[in-house]
Amino acid sequence: MKNLSLIINGVLAVAVAILFYQVHSLKTSGVTVQELDTPINDSNKNKISINEVGPTNLADAKMAFLNVDSINSKYLLITDYSKKMKGQVQSLEGQIESMTGTFQTEYEAYQQSAQAGVAPQSEMLKMEENLKRKQDEIKNKQLQLQNLQYDQQDKIVELNKKLQEVVDKYNNGKFDYVFSYSETVPILVFKNRKLDISNDIINILNEEYKKSKVKSK
Repeated sequence: MKNLSLIINGVLAVAVAILFYQVHSLKTSGVTVQELDTPINDSNKNKISINEVGPTNLADAKMAFLNVDSINSKYLLITDYSKKMKGQVQSLEGQIESMTGTFQTEYEAYQQSAQAGVAPQSEMLKMEENLKRKQDEIKNKQLQLQNLQYDQQDKIVELNKKLQEVVDKYNNGKFDYVFSYSETVPILVFKNRKLDISNDIINILNEEYKKSKVKSK
């Protein structure tokens, strides 16, 4: 449980992948964005493909790039989701820690009673049932914590599709190639800042997210 990893991988246009929520321990504090080399599979059924256009001479190609660090820090959906997940993880972690401590204390008391051999059999059975119930409750909390990972996998697919959709609509023939860029994974050794479409994409994402929040109220 010390390595709960919440990752969102977004395939944007050409070999672009975003890692949305990576937690190195249960006590996480934010979102990290990195880049992968391969597209992500949607539940091993529908591979998320990269939209392509016909062959283009490289010298004539129109290119742009997307700064995934900017998306990580400015996309409101990611910010809100990160806070939500952090709160849920910390809450479950605290409950598990408290319940485990109580279980350990009562288990030690049970062992001492068993070794002393002075407690009635009925009392020992009651202690055993109580320990079993507490153990089941701890396992249930652990299962809830594990289920958060499945929820995050659903969010991965959702954001993959959303990012691809927004970039496709925004591009609409403007560029032949859209690359990703990150300070942590700098696959571009040179970039012209005029070709950075990050803010445009972030603005679109945030506007659509704000509208969706209004509709859901």
